Amino acid sequence: MREIALRWITPDDLNAHLLRYRLSEWLTGDELRLLGRLRSPRRRRDWLAGRLAAKELIQATHALPLREIEILPDAHGAPEPRCVNVALSIAHSAGHALAALGPAGRSVGVDLQQIRLVRGDLASRILSEREQRQLVALTPLLSPVVTYGRGGPAGRGEGLCIFWALKEAALKAWRTRPVPPLREIAVTLTESGHAEIQMRSRKLTARWGRWRDFIWAWAG
Repeated sequence: MREIALRWITPDDLNAHLLRYRLSEWLTGDELRLLGRLRSPRRRRDWLAGRLAAKELIQATHALPLREIEILPDAHGAPEPRCVNVALSIAHSAGHALAALGPAGRSVGVDLQQIRLVRGDLASRILSEREQRQLVALTPLLSPVVTYGRGGPAGRGEGLCIFWALKEAALKAWRTRPVPPLREIAVTLTESGHAEIQMRSRKLTARWGRWRDFIWAWAG
């Protein structure tokens, strides 16, 4: 595969899958042990939704049964398929999951942010002055989402979520420690749904968009 592929899983998708299949029919023994360590019901559902999104994406591109697709944490805790040589990233937000799959040898990161109320001073904490100017130019084109807290209405939640999702996606694609602070990750919005990201000496291409009440982004 040459392009980045995406797969969504909604709460309804997960519910339907869990009603149809037992966990042992699509998770490996090691995956079941990982799931067993999660005590919070919300974290368990997020984990299951993310694994289902990733497995269905690999199944669609490599024609493998879900039970033969094993995804375990790598040395940094990021999800890593053990059955195929591909780049994988998973994101969760509000019960929804998004997986991104890329070709081997290419790092990819994905993020998902529910559009919500945000602190009024968030822009100055995570965005550079240049990015804040981009946000001001972008804001009139977006749906109105009110901000709150110190600093007043510095920007609408949707615009901030775009930058936040792009920066988080870039961090996942970085896969190196230590990671730079969000404010040092330079995002440039180029055309609609496209961005370029500079992380220290590394330049990433990125895409973003809105789906329902979520902002999604991938970088790689």
